[in-house]
Amino acid sequence: MSPFFSIIIPTYNRAHLIEETIQSVLQQEYDQFEIIVVDDGSIDKTQAIIEKIIQDHKQKKISYFYKTNGERAVARNYGLNKASGDYIIYFDSDDTLYPNHLKEAAQFIVSNPGVEIFHLRYDIKNSEGQKTGEGPIYSASPNRKLMSGNFLSCNGVVLKKEIALENPFNENRDLSAAEDWELWLRLSVKYPIHYINTITSTICNHDDRSVLAVNKDKLIKRMEVLLNLVNNNVILMQVYGELFKNLRASCYSYISLHLALTKQYRKDSLKYLAKTLMIQPGFIFHKRFFGILKHIL
Repeated sequence: MSPFFSIIIPTYNRAHLIEETIQSVLQQEYDQFEIIVVDDGSIDKTQAIIEKIIQDHKQKKISYFYKTNGERAVARNYGLNKASGDYIIYFDSDDTLYPNHLKEAAQFIVSNPGVEIFHLRYDIKNSEGQKTGEGPIYSASPNRKLMSGNFLSCNGVVLKKEIALENPFNENRDLSAAEDWELWLRLSVKYPIHYINTITSTICNHDDRSVLAVNKDKLIKRMEVLLNLVNNNVILMQVYGELFKNLRASCYSYISLHLALTKQYRKDSLKYLAKTLMIQPGFIFHKRFFGILKHIL
């Protein structure tokens, strides 16, 4: 039986990007899917653009829902409750899919009946469309590596619907932009995450990408909330307790890097870099360490 996919796209004031994103889904080589767009309170022309796409593609199953702003976790959970697919994909409204994405996903499901969660690899492009990087390659399930950083993209994760319903996103607004990492960690202690090295999507870096827009206090709060949620999760700590220091180091170095990128918080960036090195002296050999130094010096 051919799997049917629900592609849930939360969006907020992305009128200038959302059409390209949706068109990349419509151009899939595999056609058993629905698109659920959850507009999280946009005040730009997002609604008009999506309504025109729906009008132009009446033969496709595209749904549009408008709701009061509540951040991405709330929007994704909202879309999930509207979904009819066998598998769920949470797709970011500023990224794009290659035409093979759903075909590769469907083939993997057919070859592995009942698979709970898997991830298809991605590349990274800048605002000019130039490729600047790729997701990592793994030959085995990378569950434990999530305690050292979030290398999964929402676009690449394919999740069985009943498991998605049992494991919604945490809707704490202070966690926003790390809510996906927290969910992957929760899922990783319950299910093996199958990792497919075929590239099927693109993460598009641009100036107003939400994870790159830095508010110092919110950034620090976000990482603190993530650490507290993991530390207070009994199952996570039973499975990954000895790796919690890796998570702390990753969160602190993430703070240091993003503060360094602003060129405004040199002292704070150095403070969190020092915290990282206290936990993981070997961080001096990490690529992120050199990235932090580059922007601090």
